[in-house]
Amino acid sequence: MPKVQVPQELVPVDPNSKSIGRYQEGWRAGKPVEDPEKLKRWGFITAKPSEYLVYVNQGRIDMRKSGQGQRVWKWPWSSVAIVPTSLQQIDFVADQVTRERVGVSVSGVAVFRIVQPEIAFRVLNFTYGESAKEKLSQTLREMFIGAARRLIANLTLEQCLQNRKESIARFLMEEITPVVSGSGRGEDTTDQGWGVVIDTIEIQDVKILSRQVFEHLQAPYRAEIAMKAEMAELERQRSVAERRSMTERQSAEATILAQRETRILKARSEAEAAESESAEALRAEQAKARVASDELARKEALSRKRVAVEEGIAMQTTESNASLERRRQQIKQEQEMAQLKLQEEKRVTSAQVELRALHSEVELAEQAHQADMRKQEQLAARRAIAQGEIGRASCRERVSSPV
Repeated sequence: MPKVQVPQELVPVDPNSKSIGRYQEGWRAGKPVEDPEKLKRWGFITAKPSEYLVYVNQGRIDMRKSGQGQRVWKWPWSSVAIVPTSLQQIDFVADQVTRERVGVSVSGVAVFRIVQPEIAFRVLNFTYGESAKEKLSQTLREMFIGAARRLIANLTLEQCLQNRKESIARFLMEEITPVVSGSGRGEDTTDQGWGVVIDTIEIQDVKILSRQVFEHLQAPYRAEIAMKAEMAELERQRSVAERRSMTERQSAEATILAQRETRILKARSEAEAAESESAEALRAEQAKARVASDELARKEALSRKRVAVEEGIAMQTTESNASLERRRQQIKQEQEMAQLKLQEEKRVTSAQVELRALHSEVELAEQAHQADMRKQEQLAARRAIAQGEIGRASCRERVSSPV
């Protein structure tokens, strides 16, 4: 059989696009474009991993050549059907009036898959796989729409809006599943089920078609929300006023406390400054007095030492001059040596004079101290004698006075 030539404009440009190319001419005009590799009259035919290949020979399924992702050689007198087993999705929209005569639009999605290809290929012509898939999806869509309309007509608007999963999706699952699902063996000739399993049905949206009814339904909730918003605004204003008054009171208290602490700190710092100034002045006066006293003592000591040194030098100078005059005629040859000796003697003499002066000062101080002690002892003895005389006189007066 020659390959079917598919016009290029019928093939979708985007492989991921959901749009399906369709034949424009011939006896299959309007039908989905099929894969030419699956329409061969003879030759190798290969199923994808997500497809199940059913090989039929002489009206019976050959289970040895059938299987998932199978690849077989097709003879002109045999038949091959490739059934997709991947997940399929269909969308449906059902418009109906509820028990209260309110129009609603229910939109949902259903996910299904073919689990028993040996049964499914009997009810649908999977020789042309794309057409069979489209027909299955369209049939299930119409079944979902019909069942949903039948259910919505017996439900209230509240049940449709709030219990969509329990009220609508579960009913559709219980209504459609027994029809499309089936069980059996390949050689079974019954027509039980379609070999299809519905995995889930989800109700995506329930819309009220009448805008006026929708607004009337929203009116109580809008009024409640507006009341809550107004109450929240009043509560916010009250909280803000309370927090503002509390903040102002705390700020005033903090200001008063800060002013009082500032005054206390200022008075304390002024008192400490006055005390420190008086203490500094007192220490300065004491330091000046000590310096003046030390300077006076130092000057007195220097003057005494200077006088003593000058006196010693004068005495030594006089004696040296006299001895030099006496010996000038005798030791002219040793003048230089004598001068050196004289200088040495002068230094020694100066040291001795200073030492004698210090000893003399110590002795004078000791003598003065002893003289003071003797004076004190004499005064004490005189006082004792005077007291004794006074005591004797008083005794004589008492004795001489008559009783």
